[in-house]
Amino acid sequence: MSPATQELAVQELLSPEIIQRLLAFVRTPLENPEILPNVLPLILGAVVMELYFGKHKKESLGWNTATGNAILWISTGLSLYFTPGLGQLELYAVYGLLGIGLFVLYMDFFHKWPSTVAFVVSSSALVYTLAYTLVIVIRTGMPMELATYQAAVLFFVGVNIFFKI
Repeated sequence: MSPATQELAVQELLSPEIIQRLLAFVRTPLENPEILPNVLPLILGAVVMELYFGKHKKESLGWNTATGNAILWISTGLSLYFTPGLGQLELYAVYGLLGIGLFVLYMDFFHKWPSTVAFVVSSSALVYTLAYTLVIVIRTGMPMELATYQAAVLFFVGVNIFFKI
């Protein structure tokens, strides 16, 4: 890839629209207190779990925690399902979250996949960040388009890098 192509790719990745949406993932709970009941448990859970595993470095995620994290996806999906005025794309996203939660719950509960796979898929970094991102998108009516998806990916990566540091 030529340097000019690389620069163009970076500019597209960091367009003002994507940066605006990325910042919305951070600012929304402060600007819209009505969604705090949806996001506060996700923020608190993510921070506590990351601090816990940061303090106890030799401890790993267990099957019971993996199963519990899958339940978090289901409960968040159910909470979002009852949000008034959901459009078709928002409903699909909620159904997707519920479907992922049910699938991962089944796989974790019955130990249907190797623990290495289960513990990555059910890690707090993945579960809480995905649920939080979806709550912000749906509860704020953020348009479900490419810029939102790109901002969500950047937010997800940024949060996970932050917790790894």
